[in-house]
Parts: sequence; structure tokens; C-alpha cells
Amino acid sequence: MCINIAIGREASTGKQTMVCRNEDGSRHGWNRYLAYRHAPEYASSQVVRDGQWILGNGLSVCVPASRFAYSAMPGTVAGGKTGRHLHEGRGINENNVAVSTTNGRAMNLLARAADPLLVEGGVSEAVIPTLLLPQALSARHGIELLGGYIAVHGASEASGVIVADPLEAWYLETGSAHHWIAVRVPADSYLVVAGGMRVHDVDLDGDDVLHSPGLFEFVRDQRLLACPSRQRFDFARAFGVPGSAHDAERIWLAQKHLTPSLRQSPRRARHPLFLKPDTPLCVTDVMTVLRSTSTWRVFESRRERPSPHDQVEASHIICLNGEMPTELQGLIWQTLGSPLGTPYLPLYHALQEIPHELSHGSDPQGSHSAYRAFKAILSLAGGETPEALAALQAMWHAQEQEFIFQQYHLKAMLISMYQQSPQSALAFAQHYSTGSVLQMVEKAQRECQRLMTSSTEKRNNT
Repeated sequence: MCINIAIGREASTGKQTMVCRNEDGSRHGWNRYLAYRHAPEYASSQVVRDGQWILGNGLSVCVPASRFAYSAMPGTVAGGKTGRHLHEGRGINENNVAVSTTNGRAMNLLARAADPLLVEGGVSEAVIPTLLLPQALSARHGIELLGGYIAVHGASEASGVIVADPLEAWYLETGSAHHWIAVRVPADSYLVVAGGMRVHDVDLDGDDVLHSPGLFEFVRDQRLLACPSRQRFDFARAFGVPGSAHDAERIWLAQKHLTPSLRQSPRRARHPLFLKPDTPLCVTDVMTVLRSTSTWRVFESRRERPSPHDQVEASHIICLNGEMPTELQGLIWQTLGSPLGTPYLPLYHALQEIPHELSHGSDPQGSHSAYRAFKAILSLAGGETPEALAALQAMWHAQEQEFIFQQYHLKAMLISMYQQSPQSALAFAQHYSTGSVLQMVEKAQRECQRLMTSSTEKRNNT
């Protein structure tokens, strides 16, 4: 049910690659929290046995040689067969490779019968960031790693994942237990994914396409396509099912905003895979899109809504800017809860020392976590009046615009500071990120208290 967007560096302002996602669903009651992994999970002997790294979902792979540090935003504390890292969601490693997972897919019956998904112990959303981020040298390398793991060990689910670096973004789609395809997003274009499989009309022999060994032969021999073509290969039709009206509307909404000159039906069978924006895209454009599925009243007369706001657990916009110093190339705009009623907060990848409010999540009812503070205020405002929710949204919008304005100046200042003292520049980025978040948490807590007091007074007066 999630929506994912990848934007090429030539299609954005500031020539930055952008990776974006709304994470829908309510899988568990654990808090979202931030983590910085100075060492990968397999640095611990507790998860290594006879040269094999046993991941949290039971997947067993050879222990990698690389040990890159990375940031993550886990959605659970412990679980699986080892009680280790699971559902790390998104992150950036020290090579400025970003991973954003995932968007679930439905397989058609023929593909499912020909190459059934693994019941357990396969590659899945739960472990993809944990698996890739400690190893990936570049976006393409990350895709090659993931594809190799799928081809050898098999997948437990059909899904889509975006891997990017400051130069390019790739989208990988898993169609069955052992078959996958990946496409590079053109530098001057963007990709929108929601629900069903999306990769179609691509050249299997082109430089911008990677895929599992024997993919074409498998599709031909299993008759997953009537007349398969290597030059216009239709992966989505071979492995997937037709997208739902709900998914088509979400893709249409995003493309309508990012390329308003294009006229197309909201519920057409297939929307373009890549599109060029009418003008270079900025963070504000993407924020609008990630909120638009909840706020645009295009289908007022229908019971179905493009994306109910109470089902969005978190949202992120990862910006990778190659013009910044290496340690400062990654900036993550992150919501702690639904973007409809919580702000996008600027977090530099340099944020390694994470305060308690952002780093814990063991208690589902924890009252001191930042995630709970933002969830609580949205719940209170949404339960009051439409005016209360509108006021909350206006408050966060004003704060976001201030953060965005600051970024224009911070970029130049951090570059200048880094030239004189890299350590001071990194420390400033750390303090800025921490201070921005804690300031907004305090604001959310104050507003929660005000809303609770107001609600109590209303009840007493009735």
C-alpha cells in the first residue's frame, strides 16, 4: 500500500538525487526510532555461525567482507529468529548509498506456480536495508548485491526497492522467488510506484537495465507472456497482476502534480514508467505529493480514498547532493507519523549521536519518544474539529517552510565551514538536526497539552 518516488539528479533543483516513500499500514505498535549503526550486525559473533550471517528473518548468507556504517529508522525493536535488526526501513551508509524499502507486489498465478516464493528464510523487506547498507559501494553495486542474493537464496515476497547515490537512482522489482529486474531512473526524469508491478517496455540488453540470469528464457519457457520481446520486455505483465483502481489513482495524482502538462485518465490501465517534470522538482513539491493522496478531494463521491492518512506510519524524502562534502551529502526529511499531521524534519546523515527521545522504542506506549508525541497530537487534533486539524497542519507547514529556507543558507555555510574544519562542520550538522527535532517534539507536547485541556473544558461545559 506504500507509495515510492525516485527522482533523477537532473530533474531536481540543486542537482540532487531524491528517494521518497510513504509507509502505509499498521504492522505493529512499536515506536519508530532512529539508529546509527557504527558496525554492521555481522560484526557480532552472536549472529555468525560457521562463516554464515543469520539475519533476523532466518536468511543465512556468507559474512560480507565490507563493514560500512549506516543510519536506519527501525520499526521494531526485536523479533524474528535471532532477535536482531528487522524492518530498518530506510537509511544511508558512509558511501552515501541510500536504501528505501519496500512496496509490496501481487504475483499472478502462473508466475507463482512456476517459481513459488519461499515460505521463510528468503530475502524480504524486513532485512533488505540491514543486508545492503553495510556493503554497498554505489547504487548500482547495491542493486547487484540484492539481485545476487535473490537469485541464489530466493525471495520470500514480491516487492520493489529503491537504491540510490548522489549520481543515480535504481528501482528493483522482485517478480518471483528467484527472478527480478532493475531499471535506472533517467537523470532527467522521475518514477512513481504504488501497489502493482511497474516495470514494462524496457530493453533487457540496455545499459540501464539489470536482471536475474535467464529471465527472458524463464518467461518464454513458462509462457508468462504470449510473445515476449527482449527490446520491449514487460516484466509487470509477466509476473504481476493488473493494478487496482486505488493504485492507479495514486500514481495519477503524483504524476498530475509533478508533470501537470500531461493529460491522462486517473484509472488508465498503465501509467508511464518514467516522466520528465515540467520544472525541476524541489522538496516542497515532493512533500505536496506525499500528502496529496490524503488531501486532494478528487474523488469526493467515492468511498475509496487514495491513501487514508491514518494508515501512514512514516514518510521520508532522502536527498543526496554530490556538491556537498562527502559526510554531508545525505539529508533526510523525515516525518515521525503521518505527513498529514506531522512535520518533515531535516536530519543530516551526520547525525550519529542520537538523543533518547529519538533512539528508543521498546515500549509501545512510551510517553517520552518523539514518535509517540507526534502520533498523539495528530490523534487529538483529528478527533477534535476540522478546524483543529487545519490549524495543526498550518503550524507544521510554517515550520517546514522555515526549515527549507534555512537549508539554502546552511548549504553554503557548511561547505565553507568544512573547508576550514571538517570536524566543526559535522558537529554543527549534528547539533542542527538534534536541535530541530527536539524543538519540534517540545512544540508537539505543548500543543498536545493545550488540546487535552481544551477538550476537557468542552466536556465539562456540556
